[in-house]
Amino acid sequence: MHRSGTSAVAGTAVRLGLAPPRTLLRPTADNPAGTYEPTWVVALNHWLLQAAGCTWHDCLSFDASQLDGATRANASGMARDILRDEFADAPAFVIKDPRLCLTLPVWLPVFQAAGIAVAVLLVMRHPEEVLQSIARRDLLPRAALAPVWLHHMLEAERATRAVPRAVIGYDELLDDWPGCMARAGQTAGIDWPAGIGGDRPGIDAFLNRSSRHHFATPTSVAPGSPPIPGLVAMTWLAFQKLREDRFSPFVLEWLDQAHARFASWRATTERMAPLQVAVG
Repeated sequence: MHRSGTSAVAGTAVRLGLAPPRTLLRPTADNPAGTYEPTWVVALNHWLLQAAGCTWHDCLSFDASQLDGATRANASGMARDILRDEFADAPAFVIKDPRLCLTLPVWLPVFQAAGIAVAVLLVMRHPEEVLQSIARRDLLPRAALAPVWLHHMLEAERATRAVPRAVIGYDELLDDWPGCMARAGQTAGIDWPAGIGGDRPGIDAFLNRSSRHHFATPTSVAPGSPPIPGLVAMTWLAFQKLREDRFSPFVLEWLDQAHARFASWRATTERMAPLQVAVG
């Protein structure tokens, strides 16, 4: 999900030796160290969401499996071109865009056809901190953002069950990035080209704790009406357990239950009106 620490993880991965894309979005006021998002990957993902009448913050009706054949074929062709142009012959590289939580089912077959081995890092941050951060940046209501957090996290988890993956906690990264990235690499099968100790001073400086502005409390509860607060708490706890045991059938069943209940809620609730994002 956006504002979960994905930029911090991607930037750390680059400093551990993974190639960044050639064309990066420029740093922003809310992310001065850079987002590490490939310009054309973001553009393609935005186009896919638009094709379904959605945006990243108005996405509860988005289902990649429901995209029509022509849209998927066009997207696959563009994705192949992007991979060629952005990463050329890089032996190992990183792609980061929170929209991939929703669009990954379109990308995975392209990676497979190109013979690219995929490992996924699922980044989690306490949902209350995420909601606070987005509400401050985009002036969006926290109650409307809670289902968006759920949709991103649940779809990302479900789409990545068949590929090597690891869950990274934002707090864990800031507290002990060497241990965090070593564990994630071992879990997901990533051999960091530069080694964990390759650029320790640079990564220490990059992961600047002063850039963190939002903190959850032990009693933080997601805003909104039932069942959303309960589903957010259920999903957050499940991701914490998934970080400890990625194969736990109990945790996966728990996430399936959350996914089913959330899908039922979306089916019986009128689609949210598009949220207005403040610009400038």
